[in-house]
Amino acid sequence: MLHTVTHSVMFHHFHSESHEPAQGSLSNQDFREVLEWLGSKYSLLGATDYKKKFEEGTLTNSDICLSFDDALKCQYDVAIPVMNEFGIDAFFFVYSSAFTKNPDYLEIYRYLRTSGFESIDDFYQNFFEIIEQTDTKAFAKHKSTFSGLDYLSAFPFYSTDDKWFRYLRDQVLGGVKYRETMNKMMLDSGFDVESAKGHLWMSEAELRKVSRQGHIVGLHSFSHPTQMSKLPKLEQATEYQKNYDHLSGIIGHPIEVMSHPCGDYNQDTLDVLNAMGISMGFRSNMAITDIASPLEIPREDHANVFKAMRQ
Repeated sequence: MLHTVTHSVMFHHFHSESHEPAQGSLSNQDFREVLEWLGSKYSLLGATDYKKKFEEGTLTNSDICLSFDDALKCQYDVAIPVMNEFGIDAFFFVYSSAFTKNPDYLEIYRYLRTSGFESIDDFYQNFFEIIEQTDTKAFAKHKSTFSGLDYLSAFPFYSTDDKWFRYLRDQVLGGVKYRETMNKMMLDSGFDVESAKGHLWMSEAELRKVSRQGHIVGLHSFSHPTQMSKLPKLEQATEYQKNYDHLSGIIGHPIEVMSHPCGDYNQDTLDVLNAMGISMGFRSNMAITDIASPLEIPREDHANVFKAMRQ
């Protein structure tokens, strides 16, 4: 399905000889084909041109751009060389804890799901069994509730198990119980956390190079909460101010753009970002195509683009 509204196409994971294939990941050739296909269907702009036209109010419905979340090393190694071939720049939205000794484990847990088990289905089977054994009656009740919902309908590329996992994570377990469960699974599977930390993200030097090459670096919070809207306004402000201070210190100039982690935000979030002078922000899906504010530009996940290419 082609969307006739200006938006960004969002990317996360890539694979190569040095980066294992993961759920939804692209090879460099896949990415080339995506860029060629997008260029044939839309007016594919670099991030700098897209931002300028947005500020001028001259974007058309056919104008789109590229954006990358989470400062992943595979983006640096696989996607950026391809963009150099095409002569196009992009937005890179970065959460800062990835550059500390104690990063948020969201991406580490994802890596566990894709590399610590024979398959993603094997991981889900183990995860669901652990939760069910904790409280069988509560598990059945939650499963019944989930079955009656159209949960994460804005993300059609998620399987039923993908959605059920995220429902348990975000709506049932909460942060502490979820981390306890995942940490136990890491321990039981012999997963090497320190090796994963060194493999997953760009270094600060690489991020600085990304900026110097002309790409636009933006905020994505400090610790990447999966549900920012559940945090008090003061905590949201701290998330983004710490993120701003870290990133502006690396690239040496002010930050003006951002994307909402997991597409989750509320009016407090928008008020915080406006007060910080952030002039442009992106959602994580196309569920709402009307741009309600400069901080709510829609994005299409690359998985939907890749599916449309193959139809």
